[in-house]
This record gives sequence, C-alpha cells and structure tokens, in this order.
Amino acid sequence: MRFYNDPVEISADVWAEVLVDRTVTEERDLIVLRLVYESVNHEMHASEIAPHLNYTGHAPVNARIARFSKRFAEKTGVRLPMNDNGAPRWWNVPFWGCDKDNGMCSWIMRPELVEAYERVFGQSDSELVYPGEMTVQDSTVLSEGTVSKIFVNHYERDKQARTKCIEHYGCRCAVCGFDFERIYGPIGQNKIHVHHLIPLSGIRREYKIDPYEIYAQCARTVTS
Repeated sequence: MRFYNDPVEISADVWAEVLVDRTVTEERDLIVLRLVYESVNHEMHASEIAPHLNYTGHAPVNARIARFSKRFAEKTGVRLPMNDNGAPRWWNVPFWGCDKDNGMCSWIMRPELVEAYERVFGQSDSELVYPGEMTVQDSTVLSEGTVSKIFVNHYERDKQARTKCIEHYGCRCAVCGFDFERIYGPIGQNKIHVHHLIPLSGIRREYKIDPYEIYAQCARTVTS
C-alpha cells in the first residue's frame, strides 16, 4: 500500500479564495469537492464520484480534477507533487491518497482544503451513506432501456457526535488498539470509524444518541 501525502504549501486562506473564484473552480469541480468532503473521513474513490456526474467511469473524474489542478497551479504557482517519471500528479493537489489492495486509489481531502471548504460553505452535519448493491431478479428474457424509478434512503449522521466521541476516546481502535496516525503518519490522522451498536438502517427513525455511551457499549460488546 502506497500513500501520497506530498506537501502542497497552500494555506486554508488561499484555498478559500480559490473556491469562490469561478475562473479556477467550476461548478462541477465543486460537486466533486462536496462529494469528497461529505464522505466518511472526507475520503472517496473517483469511481464512486462518477455516477453523481453521470460519467460511466472514473477517467472523466480524473480528467476534471486534473484540469482544476492545472488552473489552480496557474493561479497560485504552487509546487506540484510529481510522479516517479517526473509527470505532475494532478489529483494530489487537492487530495492526499493511497493505493488500496484492489488497485484503486482513494482520495482524501487535504486538511487545509477541508478547513477552507467549511469556511466558505459551512460545516456539514451529515455524511453520505452509500446504499448496498441492488439485486435484479433473474429472467430468461434479456432487455434494456426500461425506465425505472429507484428510491434510496439517505440516513444522516451527526458529525458532531463523531467528533465528540473521538475527542473523548481518541483515534485508537477500542478492539485491537490500532492507531492509523502512528502507523501511517499524518495521512492517518483522525482516520477511524465510529460504529453504532445498531446500524442506522436498522433503526429506521430519528433518535438521540450519547456519543460517549454508544462507543463504550460498542467496545464492551466487541471485547467481552
């Protein structure tokens, strides 16, 4: 697994200026940034972003971020992260990243960009929860072109509850003690999932949680 956390010497102030500059940040760039920001740990694959822009694959998403980063570089004169072959690693301008075992590269929004995004657009109190795969019933007749309406439940999470839980317990796993930041360095900072005893999809209603107790219950349940 390889991590890409090359420094880009751009402050949150400069990122904030760029986010409102439509000569640099176009509307579709903002869609990509919003999707990554609202994802768990501000992390997402280009292939996950593609359907939201009506793209059929990840290549157009990569191309869009490359064009955004080129405009950003022209505007700021930033020193670009480079590949081993000397070519600019354009996506690495707004994002950190890591190559996963499945060959996909996960994008993680740079902390300075996260701060700038929240200054400009406000902090979101929800995270995107992606639905599971849908199974299509088998049929001996193969046909395409049928128009279907698909309804997907979106279960909102309170990011403040996650933040309070992490502030209280830290980012070390309650089960095995694993610490992403200790193992992987700055790219692993604050990277941990806070699990519910009962999945949100199983509760099916709005409810109030105690961010300390629900985590402690989870730890007791798993380690008992």
